[in-house]
Amino acid sequence: MQKEFQFNEDVGGLVVNLLAAYFIVVFTLGFGLPWAFCKLERWKANNTTIEGRKIKFVGEGSALLGKFIVWYLLTMITLGIYSFWMVVKLEKWRTENTVFA
Repeated sequence: MQKEFQFNEDVGGLVVNLLAAYFIVVFTLGFGLPWAFCKLERWKANNTTIEGRKIKFVGEGSALLGKFIVWYLLTMITLGIYSFWMVVKLEKWRTENTVFA
């Protein structure tokens, strides 16, 4: 019987992608966070299978950058209250940009 969800435990790939994401964020002073997020989501999707079908993350950091700027501004203006909505909006964006390969 085939498992519905399966995740390939690629520890080496995770370490490489985490280091790359870290350097992207550090060397861009935080402005590269959307690209780092997309890099990690792409790795996660590439290692996930649902009912025998591979999934693929198609989001791009450039599409997320504008959203991040707006979300951070709203979070600052509302003294952190908007951060709860930001988490949900980010999860929605991630889900909308994940497709079957």
